[in-house]
Amino acid sequence: MSKRAPILLLIEDDLGFAERLGRNLTIEGFRCDIAPTGREALERLGSQYYDLVVTDIRMPDIDGLEIIRRVKSGAEAKIDSDVPMVVLTSVNDVATAVEAMRGGAADYVTKESERPEIVVRLRRVLEQSRLLNENRYLKDQLARASEFTDIVGESKAITTIKDEIANVAASDATILLTGETGVGKELVARAIHQASPRRDRPFVDLNCAALPDENLLLSELFGHERGAFTDAKSLKKGQFELAQGGTLLLDEISDLSPNAQGKLLRVIETRQFSRLGGLRTLEVDCRVVCATNTDLGAAVSEGRFREDLFYRINVFPIRVPPLRERTEDIPTLASYFLRQFAGKYRRAAASFDAEALRLLCAYSWPGNVRELRNFCERLAIRTHKPVVDADLVRACGLGETRPAAPAPLTIPDEGLNLDQLEKDLVTAALEKAGWNQKRAAELLGISPDRMNSRIKKWRLRHSAWRVHR
Repeated sequence: MSKRAPILLLIEDDLGFAERLGRNLTIEGFRCDIAPTGREALERLGSQYYDLVVTDIRMPDIDGLEIIRRVKSGAEAKIDSDVPMVVLTSVNDVATAVEAMRGGAADYVTKESERPEIVVRLRRVLEQSRLLNENRYLKDQLARASEFTDIVGESKAITTIKDEIANVAASDATILLTGETGVGKELVARAIHQASPRRDRPFVDLNCAALPDENLLLSELFGHERGAFTDAKSLKKGQFELAQGGTLLLDEISDLSPNAQGKLLRVIETRQFSRLGGLRTLEVDCRVVCATNTDLGAAVSEGRFREDLFYRINVFPIRVPPLRERTEDIPTLASYFLRQFAGKYRRAAASFDAEALRLLCAYSWPGNVRELRNFCERLAIRTHKPVVDADLVRACGLGETRPAAPAPLTIPDEGLNLDQLEKDLVTAALEKAGWNQKRAAELLGISPDRMNSRIKKWRLRHSAWRVHR
């Protein structure tokens, strides 16, 4: 993984000193821009991305304290208020530097300091900023963290996937994960991240089908500047920024609109993007993993997915097989989930008897690992015995055979329009559920994500839904 040079803005009106310091910092691996006035500095901060700002206190127009106040207050619409700032001062002006730190500066260095000391302090501020941003993101992720902790199973299919993870993890190649809903594509993506040199940086995931409005999706991907649209009250960092240095998983990639596909292709090709409503270019340094439960090759043939984007994301494809293709893993998986939920709910269940395992292995598990996991959670909640038997498995809804299929739909002689039928069913379910998408999805027996993708496909709208314009 190549490490991007930190981009620094040096605000200093003494050009001779600024150029000497800039050359020294360039030798130490920084990229350094110089702004000789406070006004120019604010203009640069509003149009370009910087990892760090170093500012002198005494300036001819806008002094360093005022620059810090404007940036940290969020009053400047186009400037990231989270950018770390360091005060540059003389040995006789330390009291002012302390005042600047109270106003939001991260540290100060004196102009008389030697190069090694300056570099150490600047790198420390950068590291503190990186950790702060990661901690903010990780706190948001804790509530959504998956209870999967490892890839469980010893079948040939799982062994192959583990080998593929080991082969690709050290590279920065773009990966395409394919497989049915519930097979564990996110788990594989997390395993790739954990095995890579990026493991100590964020793992960020975005479900492209969960956001039916394109502007909202683009805002989540790329972020937005304050005022970019009606509800953009403040600057927001997108998933590409949050994943900086780490891994970004784009799930249900096939649900991207043609416009969003084009924007994603440009980011992957150039490693650059801009926030919505912004002019400055931000650099991308993250591993991109895409996932889908549809046949992207067929989508390309049908004109629903860009061929050039398909080739860009299909550098290293990994197919995650459905559970019915690796039934030998079912006993191991079921026991793993049962122990996990028994501990969570303080139940005694620790194992299955032979007949219970036979029933589990005989079932086809159309919902794959996710369905098995949810079923084991139900078992753990209902049992009060150390061994789960076949009676409890049947009582929880898993018998010898699948439930009888509903009566077949009668197709009229003149035929019917399948797309219109789907749209009518989705609309009817939404109306019955009071336009609550989650409840409507339950009525149709599909996931909320699939319901969102259908809403997006048919461009359905309701006054109760918040839409970004």
